[in-house]
Amino acid sequence: MRGADLLVKTLHQAGVEVIFTLSGNQIMPVFDACLDAGIRLIHVRHEGAATYMAEAYAQLTGKLGVALITAAPGFASGVGPLYMSGMSETPILLMSGDSPVGQDGMGAFQELDQVAVSGPLTKFSARPKTPAEMGPVAAEAIRTALSGRPGPVHLALAFDALEGDTDNAPVPSAADLAPDVADPSADAVASVLDAVAAA
Repeated sequence: MRGADLLVKTLHQAGVEVIFTLSGNQIMPVFDACLDAGIRLIHVRHEGAATYMAEAYAQLTGKLGVALITAAPGFASGVGPLYMSGMSETPILLMSGDSPVGQDGMGAFQELDQVAVSGPLTKFSARPKTPAEMGPVAAEAIRTALSGRPGPVHLALAFDALEGDTDNAPVPSAADLAPDVADPSADAVASVLDAVAAA
């Protein structure tokens, strides 16, 4: 199983049914895996539109919104809406193609430190470096987007990590994907009730 298959199986396990996307070389393995998994791909004409559509989808459905765009220039065109989704507390997952890990620092085609760019705009941003990391890192991103104050997360998908063999790494379970829910303390509940009673 390739890293792209593990990633898409993780998305499927999380209940993802649709992805808003603009195609490009580095993400074609994800397209193939989505077709196999029955995840619908909705194509757009600008990367920013894909991210905004993921935000709108999340707001209208209450589900995680997912966008998939190409590397560097595509990513730069699609990253702006992350700030807005953070301010609107909307859980979206932006996935972007990325140059191969094995060519880091060599001037690979469209090489860019995307995590450094998206980090300040997201709750979580990561670049899985091996095929086997695709599942657990995607699960952490999804869980983070949906936990606490919902918001945007980002994954940079290195081409060699997508294409490489996972050595049968397991697909994350539903428990791995479940958002963290913090129960309020008894003191916090009492404080709120007192404030409502005094209003």
